[in-house]
Parts: sequence; structure tokens; C-alpha cells
Amino acid sequence: MTREEFALFLKGLKNVQKNGGNADAYVKQYENRNVYFYNDGCIKKILASEKNLALTTDLINAALNLVGSDRIENPKLVNPYVPGELGLRGIEPDLLLTNERGGEIPRDRISIEIQHENHESLYSDRLVFCVARLTNNMVPKGAVPQLENLHVISFQFFDTFKDSPNYRHTVQLRNQEQMVYFDRQTVTLVEVNKFLKHAEKFANDNCRIALWLRAIDALNREADFSRFESDPMFKVLQNEVKMSNFSPRTMSNSWMKDYDDAVLRYEGAQDKAREMAKGMLAEGLPVDMVVRVSKLPESDVLAIKTNLERSL
Repeated sequence: MTREEFALFLKGLKNVQKNGGNADAYVKQYENRNVYFYNDGCIKKILASEKNLALTTDLINAALNLVGSDRIENPKLVNPYVPGELGLRGIEPDLLLTNERGGEIPRDRISIEIQHENHESLYSDRLVFCVARLTNNMVPKGAVPQLENLHVISFQFFDTFKDSPNYRHTVQLRNQEQMVYFDRQTVTLVEVNKFLKHAEKFANDNCRIALWLRAIDALNREADFSRFESDPMFKVLQNEVKMSNFSPRTMSNSWMKDYDDAVLRYEGAQDKAREMAKGMLAEGLPVDMVVRVSKLPESDVLAIKTNLERSL
């Protein structure tokens, strides 16, 4: 499902539960659909699960572009998914893992989060605050600071660097000569929308994170996934996003959280599309053209056409 479709599904589930209906029956209707991967609750259940650590590790290394001996190999979940629950909502961030390097090399602390809204650039403040919190938590009160390698990965649906041709950005402390001052703290921003909107531009980009973004997008749109099925990691991902893996209780958890904005945006777009279709039909344009231009289902266009004819 897309974000808007998943939001409407959650809205429907909420109404069923509110009215004392059968939540299991409601969810079962969608058992062959895919959940929206980038929802906080869905990504928590999928990536913060012990059984899917190989999947999570692959995504981390892809996002950080780590290869060879630099790769994260055996991460441990700090805030794992607990069956029937989704962990403590107050823990920052959405997913948190550690990775032992061995010897004198500091261990890694890896945080993953999803951000859909920029809220007028407030996200930058929030991200820097999150980095500070994670850094502060590395050092016991009164101890001499000995910091670990911190990797903060943010999948975001707005462009922080609008004028940059890149969709993946590595942010570190540097001086005016672009020399890295502190190499144990890295923020990686993955601009998902930029990558998807400019698919043709990135068509020849076959790095691992590009493959991940395409695979997730195909699953969210429930499009043909055959090109990814030979990859064992993406095969696991395909199975994990099935709605049948999610119970009504899981769907009702606070981690599924705010969907109002998505619903309003989707319903607002649908209202505009219906008005467009109504105007086109009133001008006598054929149904197939109205469907193509408005992007509404044919059944909706035919219903609008019937109502128009009745009103004449």
C-alpha cells in the first residue's frame, strides 16, 4: 500500500474498533496486501525483529555504503520488537542498534529513523538534538568521554539539499577546508522522494541503497516484484511486508501513530480529481480519457457519470 492507502486502512480499522466491530475480519480482507513499509510501526516490526537482523544489517550497510572490513557484521538490537507490542515509544530513535568491532576499535551505535514531514525546517533541529542525545547516552555521568562510532541514518521524504544532484548525503563535522574534524559521528540522509521522482536520472545507479529504494517502492505500490525475487534479502523483505504478518493489536499500537495528515492529503487529492472528472464528463469527454487524466478508478468515473445523467 501507499502511505495514503495505508492511512485509510488504519482509519477504517479505528472505526471498526470504535463501533465494536470485528477487527480480525476487517484486517483479513487485506491479508494479501502489503503494508506501507515506511510507517514507523511497520518498519519497527520488520527491522527491529531478531529474526530479521540479516535484513536490517544489509539495509544499514547499504545506507552507509560500507564494504569489506568496514561493514556492520553482528549488530545487537537496543530496542527490539516484542511480539504483541512495539517497544517503548519514548526510546529515541525508531531503531537503535550496537555493533562490537573488537580490539581497540570503538563499537558502533546505529540509529535509523523515518521522517515524512519537514515542518518548516524544524527537522534539522530535531536531528541535531537526536545526535546530541545519542552522544550523551554513550558516557555514564561523571565518566571521561570516550565516544563510540555513531551512525545516524534518516530516510526522509523531503529534500534537505534541494540543489544537490545526489539523494544520499553524508554529514560530518568539518572545517572550512572540508577536512573532517571528528570521524566517529556521521549523519546519513537518504532523500527518498528525490530518488523516486527522478527515477530516469538514477536509472544506472545500481548501488545497494538504490536497489533497496526501488524494491521498497515496488512493494509499497504492489507492483511487479519479479526483478528482485532472486535476491535473498529482498525475498525476505517481500514476505515480511505482507499484511497477514500484522495483527489488529499491532495495527492499533501507538507506533502506527498519526495518519490524519496522510488521510486528509489523500482525500483532498481525491476530491480535486472527482471535480476534474465531473467537469470533463460534463463536456462530453469519453470515460477512458477521464480515467486516464483524473487517475480515478473507472468505477468512480462511471458513478460520477451516472450521477450527472440523473441530475439532468
